[in-house]
Amino acid sequence: MLQFRVPASTTNLGHGFDCLGMALGAANTISVAPSADDLITAPGAPDDGLGRMASAIRDACIVRWQVRIPGFSVRVTGDVPLARGMGSSSTVVLGVAAACQRFAGRSLDKHELVEIAAAQEGHPDNVAASCLGGFTIAAAVGNTLRLHKISVPNHLVAVVAIPPYEVKTSDARRILPQQFTRAEGVRSLQRTALITALLSSGAIDQLSGLFDDAWHEHYRASLNPGLIAARTAAQTAGAIGTILSGSGSTVLSFSHRDHAHAVKQALHDSYHAVGINAATRILPFDNDGLTAV
Repeated sequence: MLQFRVPASTTNLGHGFDCLGMALGAANTISVAPSADDLITAPGAPDDGLGRMASAIRDACIVRWQVRIPGFSVRVTGDVPLARGMGSSSTVVLGVAAACQRFAGRSLDKHELVEIAAAQEGHPDNVAASCLGGFTIAAAVGNTLRLHKISVPNHLVAVVAIPPYEVKTSDARRILPQQFTRAEGVRSLQRTALITALLSSGAIDQLSGLFDDAWHEHYRASLNPGLIAARTAAQTAGAIGTILSGSGSTVLSFSHRDHAHAVKQALHDSYHAVGINAATRILPFDNDGLTAV
């Protein structure tokens, strides 16, 4: 049996839509056991979604490498919640792709895994962060995908509030307009550049104020009640900034480790005040990414 630990991820970081991501200190373990036939099974899965996802990845790998890949069973264990904006599907796609890479007799190639997984997911930000770890920037250049990773300092942590409702990525993308204003575009470019530069240099305190006013969050706030109030509460408690993690429903605050417990309490109280029982956690960032167990 092959097993891969794949961390959760948070993406967009406010303004870096579909290009910025960070790996989080929660993870799924993807266990893949080869079978004697060509069938893909997912014992214990609540529906056929996991099996269909695994089959699609195997098919893509067969086409890419022109080799036979046997059938297998796949199981997922861990603490990455489904449909909460923390990259749960990316953990599965990457773990299955890594197993297929091994079945095909290939050595671990993370860049290749990101390419395979991004094609399946339709965007590279979650898979880049979960696979490489740290803070990642992903961009399509021609027919290639360029990736860059920067390690996250250990005094920066994520404080997450995970509401009890799901937000499907497809719904969160459907609600977005096909066009946005020039001012919104300029603001996103400016903020994305600054966020990238400051995280790269470790100037964490200068990130304050840069995560607000993301164009997509204005539209997605309707699917994520509590976001605006949570941002205000977290800032008052000392958070550096607060974002919608991916497309939601998780809200994530960046914090110095020393302020994390105060921010966690503020997020809890903010959701409780509007009748939402959100689970709150303090998570480090994961600089390792996908690893074989």
